[in-house]
Amino acid sequence: MKVTAAHVKELRERTGAGMMDCRKALIESECDLELAIEVLRKAGAAKAAKKSGRVAAEGLVDAVITADGTAVLVEVNCETDFVARNESFRSFVDTIKSTVANEGVDGVADKVNVARTELVATIGENIKVRRAERFDSDSANFAYVHPGNRIAVILQLQGGNDSDEVSKFGKDLCFHIAAMNPLCTSQNDVPSDVIEQERRIAREQLTAEGKPEGMIEKIIPGKLKRFYKDRCLLDQEAAMGDDGVTNQALLDALMKSIDTPVTVTGFMRYELGEGIEKKVDNLAAEVAAMTGGA
Repeated sequence: MKVTAAHVKELRERTGAGMMDCRKALIESECDLELAIEVLRKAGAAKAAKKSGRVAAEGLVDAVITADGTAVLVEVNCETDFVARNESFRSFVDTIKSTVANEGVDGVADKVNVARTELVATIGENIKVRRAERFDSDSANFAYVHPGNRIAVILQLQGGNDSDEVSKFGKDLCFHIAAMNPLCTSQNDVPSDVIEQERRIAREQLTAEGKPEGMIEKIIPGKLKRFYKDRCLLDQEAAMGDDGVTNQALLDALMKSIDTPVTVTGFMRYELGEGIEKKVDNLAAEVAAMTGGA
């Protein structure tokens, strides 16, 4: 059976695959549309496997509060920022968010692997579902996505009420987390190994400065206090408050205003590509290698 333009058009509309790939699949399947789709899927899986080792450090992070109050945070990576702006890629990210909201975080990459494989075959870049977080709706959840989708935050507050004051505090605190990147909520949440590391660094610095041992042990608590102020959310100076006012002070003022206890029970901040070792292209070195250094 002869492959016609109408056959190719219909297959492209159903799969999003390239024109030549559709034509090849139709020839192989003798114009059986369903079989052609299967051919394209197998080809897509092969392409995805070949691209799986390529560094994917671009893409986007996104956060959403669903209709029932569930908070979802995701990072999906691709190889270039051009693809990150592609509507098919963004639609795939929406699929990830819906899957996490409805089915949870566990196994999310496996659950969307067919869609991911097909997208890799269509777009031609490695695409990875890197990570996801889900906060259930048993508390007040807030989200913030910085323009450009390179930083996103979700925050959970326990207690309070549905007042505008609580809503403003939650939104402002999300913005603060995006801007200031705190390590944890309070001093009590700092891991013991991190505290010991800070103690060791402080001791080494003070020793190098020639401070006597007795003085070092008296200075270290002050160094730790400064560390808490720099890295703990509630100890940090509020990005959305007056100079010198901490987030804890704003929280205390909020509770006094609404006469109801409020607790920050959790937050998560994603920054696009953090921790991924990116390939740095050196065009001059590549040209020199190709020309023998001439």
